[in-house]
Amino acid sequence: MELSLLRSFAVLAEHLHFGRAARVLHLSQPALTKQMRRLEEELGGELFERGTHGTRLTSLGTTFLPLAGDLVQRSDDVLKEARRQASGEVGRLAIGFGRTTLELVPGLVMKLRNLSPSVEIRLQDMSTAEQFAALETGTIDVGFLRLPRTLPEGYASLRVADDQMVLVTQSRASARDLSLADCRESPFILLGGSRSPDFRAHSLLLFAKYGFQPKVVQDVTEFSTALAFVRAGMGLTLVPASLKDEPLAGLGLHPVRDREARWSVGACWRRRNTNPVLRTFLKLIESARRSR
Repeated sequence: MELSLLRSFAVLAEHLHFGRAARVLHLSQPALTKQMRRLEEELGGELFERGTHGTRLTSLGTTFLPLAGDLVQRSDDVLKEARRQASGEVGRLAIGFGRTTLELVPGLVMKLRNLSPSVEIRLQDMSTAEQFAALETGTIDVGFLRLPRTLPEGYASLRVADDQMVLVTQSRASARDLSLADCRESPFILLGGSRSPDFRAHSLLLFAKYGFQPKVVQDVTEFSTALAFVRAGMGLTLVPASLKDEPLAGLGLHPVRDREARWSVGACWRRRNTNPVLRTFLKLIESARRSR
């Protein structure tokens, strides 16, 4: 049974006039008459009676009307919901992020909530390696992570910020910037590889470039812990320059002036991901980039 026949029947049952119903349906009157005959043949009985006093429903038409109306309404509701999902107005979005994007991601999420309040959003704090693994399995739709120089096949990205290493010392009394080459004999507190393997590996590569391995006196799981140990005089540390909300007051901050100390942070997703909410979110990221 075609839904268009049921819709035409419901409109005709409302107006009880073939001419007016045909105009509402944008059909010719003969076309509407033909539709009703097809429907009656399929049902095996007449739905309307035509007489000198106009058109009226038969007994079958009266009992069939609420059933047909319910099907038409349900079809309209399904179509409306499908269109909302296709446009990204509703649905789900799983987002991975790292410590260095803690300030960036909430602002974008707020914009998505304002645009599509019915979208269910799940946020998960993950390292870059964990995010790539979650993207591969579909556990998250998009990650905000340190972008590699070359993306794996099948991935796409949008750069949203740049970052770089900063050497942190106990005091900023020194007038000159220190370099890593000045710190061969200094003790270091470093973020552990289990918490952020990419940041740890990047740090060790920088040390190696300057010809030494750091004397690591303490591994930590949070940058705030590393800074607290630096403040206590236990050693030096490396942090991203983006850590603006950390307790840095009074500490010595020395940007590592080396191209190898810089990296880009961006949104990354699988090209094969067809989630409409992801498309909406990526448009918001693009808009935010253009407005900066």
